[in-house]
Amino acid sequence: MRMTRTGRMLALTVVAAGAVLLMAVGSATSAHKRALATITLDGLPIANGFALDIGIAQGFFAKRGIEIKKTVFQSGNDIVLAMANHQGDIGYIGWVPAIIARSSGIPVVTVSASDNEATSINDNWQNVLVKGDGPIKTPKDLEGKTIAGNALKGVCEITIRAALFKLGVDNSKIKFVAIPFPAMRAALNSGQVDAICAPEPFMTQGMSLDGDRIIVAPGPTLGEYWPNGTYVALQDWVTKNPALAKGFHDAMAESLAYTQAHPEAVRALLPAAIKNIRLPVWSSLIDRRQLVELAKYAKQFGAITTLPNIAALVPASIATGLTVQGTVSGRAISMKLDGKPFKALNVGSYTFVVSDQSARQNFHLKGPGLNKSTGTRQVGRLSFTTKLAKGVYTYSSDANPSLKGSFRVS
Repeated sequence: MRMTRTGRMLALTVVAAGAVLLMAVGSATSAHKRALATITLDGLPIANGFALDIGIAQGFFAKRGIEIKKTVFQSGNDIVLAMANHQGDIGYIGWVPAIIARSSGIPVVTVSASDNEATSINDNWQNVLVKGDGPIKTPKDLEGKTIAGNALKGVCEITIRAALFKLGVDNSKIKFVAIPFPAMRAALNSGQVDAICAPEPFMTQGMSLDGDRIIVAPGPTLGEYWPNGTYVALQDWVTKNPALAKGFHDAMAESLAYTQAHPEAVRALLPAAIKNIRLPVWSSLIDRRQLVELAKYAKQFGAITTLPNIAALVPASIATGLTVQGTVSGRAISMKLDGKPFKALNVGSYTFVVSDQSARQNFHLKGPGLNKSTGTRQVGRLSFTTKLAKGVYTYSSDANPSLKGSFRVS
């Protein structure tokens, strides 16, 4: 009975969030309905897709003459197969299924960036959960155990295996099974599996309702802001619909920026039970360096046999850049790239993710054409994407000017 009730509750929370979003979408697009071109989009039942939904609700797609018709699948691998059979124009998938598709001859190309993982076990939205009172206390304890992912050789399996490899865990002693995200909690509770790959909202539900515990954060173990999801289309669809593909890209860029800058907009659309879930880092930029690393892991752990052409997967028309982390506390202020302090950057596009940990200090970044700050009495995260020009950029706290730093762009 527990499995049935748990599964039904998970499904209802996802459906409830979607229902609220669809009501907002209807009001935003009704006036444009007659003029809209329809894009059929294949998506996943996870919180990462909310940037798309909020963009629809804000009218970013309608103003570009686009209407989105969504179909939900259980995994990115399922979406790739559906798209290969021309069931869907654009798919929201993980980078691993995108890499698999490209290396196996399915000519998918990126039409928009989407989301990244965060920086640590404390702020990441997609982690590995185990029973809170169970015997698994460290990643090493996963040897000889069974982990559930939503698909075999998908994002969950490859990133988890890569992270465990980096932590010195013997992957040959770990078994993966495929279970849909909404059914994973029941599988863990019943002992069917020993650990689960849990993105939001399933991670928060497992921790708050079942007492589950995070044992490893795969993405942050591999790198800061590790790439997770993307929107892809078949090359022939993009070739036949260049204006529609560009319109989708531009609408998504606006949606990603808006959603990242307005987390309250996401939480306002969530049911009370999952209102405080951890949110992804949405960004319109793609770090090709990390994708090359991810492709190597996909080959190492058997998802592909040949490395894909990343430049073909992410064409020049898609913005690429790096993600920089800023932090301010009561005693210190810093900026890091790939987890390391820096004093110089190249001219180009960057996503800044600033963690304001103090209700007394703030983070104020200034430079040529740029002036962004968090509130002095607010604690939270500020994120924005911008192009940096040549010159000197400074960051400081307005409440304590002695907390300061700078870097040069050339």
